[in-house]
Amino acid sequence: MINSNISKIIITFAFFYSALMCNFKAIELYDNGHFTLSYFIWFCSFLALMGALRFQIAKIIYFIIKKKKQYYGKK
Repeated sequence: MINSNISKIIITFAFFYSALMCNFKAIELYDNGHFTLSYFIWFCSFLALMGALRFQIAKIIYFIIKKKKQYYGKK
């Protein structure tokens, strides 16, 4: 149980680090005129950020599903 939580934290930090590094690289490429590649790397950075926030996103989705079931269940 403890190892599972530690591994989740490590992977989350890895996603944040990846998002940060992708952002810096995209800025560098954008400044050098490589617009298409920089946009692609910014997209990758966004995906890494979403990966880092995966547990919070899941909580929001489950909350919405729960509220939706409560709303439609009352009819």
